Amino acid sequence: LQYSPESFSDTELDFAVECCNAVINIWEPTPQDKMIINLPDTVQWATPNIHADQIEWMCRTIACRESLLISLHTHNDRGTGTAATELGLMAGADRVEGTLFGNGERTGNLDIVNVALNMNSHGIPTGLDFSNLSSIRAVYERVTRMSVSDRSPYAGELVFTAFSGSHQDAIKKGLDRRQQERTDQPNLTWGVPYLTIDPEDIGRSYEAIIRINSQSGKGGVAYI
Repeated sequence: LQYSPESFSDTELDFAVECCNAVINIWEPTPQDKMIINLPDTVQWATPNIHADQIEWMCRTIACRESLLISLHTHNDRGTGTAATELGLMAGADRVEGTLFGNGERTGNLDIVNVALNMNSHGIPTGLDFSNLSSIRAVYERVTRMSVSDRSPYAGELVFTAFSGSHQDAIKKGLDRRQQERTDQPNLTWGVPYLTIDPEDIGRSYEAIIRINSQSGKGGVAYI
């Protein structure tokens, strides 16, 4: 079972924990049969660090903590849904609620693709499979008739595209060096400039769109 104090982000913490404890006392969860306390960032009144402070206080104060799953449900009214979620997890939360590509109320809810791949990039497994993200995006756009922004993290069309000549040069050198080193180290850790993850891990590829401008330098000219 799940209980959610729906206006948590705009409620005094001592009153919020009083309400939650009242429900806990009636439902009587156990460590073997836990209940979910879902704490929504209903409208993002505060910055992500303040939200994390609220989550940490609840985790330390609420009754029967060992019998609960503290859940995060962030909106994106301030454009900081992902940051609030990540800091909330660091503050002690156990669980996250989110949506594909942030499709939700008003300015959207947590983009589950964004936060999951952020965690994966730091070696934290989420159990979610985004190895063919382009196909997921295509189905999403067809079904919802909404489009994923070209600049959307991980899924956007231009995420793995470098326009600057200096970036293109660094990426090319990084990929070349990685290819050479993989001969001796097949499990080589990913480390290429300007590419936080291997695009192939999510069914993407690196593309260079060459545009010579005042910042291109000899790298861009040489690439042309």
